[in-house]
Amino acid sequence: MQKIVENSKKIFDLNGEINFGGWSKSALFEYNRENYPAENKLCESDSYFISNGEMGFYISSEISGIDLSIKIILADYKTGEVVTDSISKRLLLEQIKLPISDTVGEFSYRDKKIAMTVTNTVDGKYLKCDFIDFGNIKNLFVKLFLKSGNGDSMNMVSPFEKDKNCFYYKRFVEDYTASGVVRFGGYDYDLTEDNSLVYFAKCRYSLSRHRKFQILCGTCDIDGHRLSINLASKVGNNRNGSENCYFVDGKLYKIGRTKVSGDDKNPVGKWEFSTADNNLDLVFTPKEVGGKILACKCDKVTIIFGNLNGTLETEQFKINLKDKNFHMIFTSL
Repeated sequence: MQKIVENSKKIFDLNGEINFGGWSKSALFEYNRENYPAENKLCESDSYFISNGEMGFYISSEISGIDLSIKIILADYKTGEVVTDSISKRLLLEQIKLPISDTVGEFSYRDKKIAMTVTNTVDGKYLKCDFIDFGNIKNLFVKLFLKSGNGDSMNMVSPFEKDKNCFYYKRFVEDYTASGVVRFGGYDYDLTEDNSLVYFAKCRYSLSRHRKFQILCGTCDIDGHRLSINLASKVGNNRNGSENCYFVDGKLYKIGRTKVSGDDKNPVGKWEFSTADNNLDLVFTPKEVGGKILACKCDKVTIIFGNLNGTLETEQFKINLKDKNFHMIFTSL
């Protein structure tokens, strides 16, 4: 039975252990990092996916112990061009951390190749990035304001029964719009509140071993309604609530146990998702442009861009998806 949490709750107790699991429609889980006994074992990542229908732009910052990585992927849906680049650095002396709150704080990093800043405010996030010779091709310039809305969000905590110091915390927010520009070389991808689709994913976890992880994700417009989907692998004990869900016009709908059919050794094949109650039946097919599949590998992350078809159904409505731009992410946690 999925357990919804309706009151604020700290993730770690005074011993730095996690003794609960569940999910919430709002940011009720307090990530009290200072109570965790081994900060060098924490993995923290903030990821953004931004699209205007013409392109998909993925940017992620991750700190694992004292290691920082920044991954950036730009896919042009029309030309089929996918360009990627990444930065890896060991933070031996620098004190760089990701903000604990989504509404205050800043992440900033600069070296000879990249300058990146994300500033959190109560109204949204300011994202700026200058990347010299991105993908060894052209310079990348990003200047965006990600405006936050008032919709639901997916927040979940999974414990590990055999190790109280292991945990997985995920926050997925899809109620953002973007205004500004993503410029690659001399070409501008302009984004406005009317043409942009944005989601933000925050992950905080500590695991006893590495494990494969995959997710079907994205947001699209269907007849003037906004639909976002988040379907992911199981991490930890999620009996009290997985992260699987979708949103319609900012309202969250949870998804039960999901059957996934696909070959993770050959992820560029077809993927099928279904539930026993037949309320979800989706097929993801990688997109091809000029005989080439829109996919790339950036450090440990592989992203495949594709088309999503199928149905989502509740007692109130039935949604039919036809060739909507979604993507799958394959990585290791």
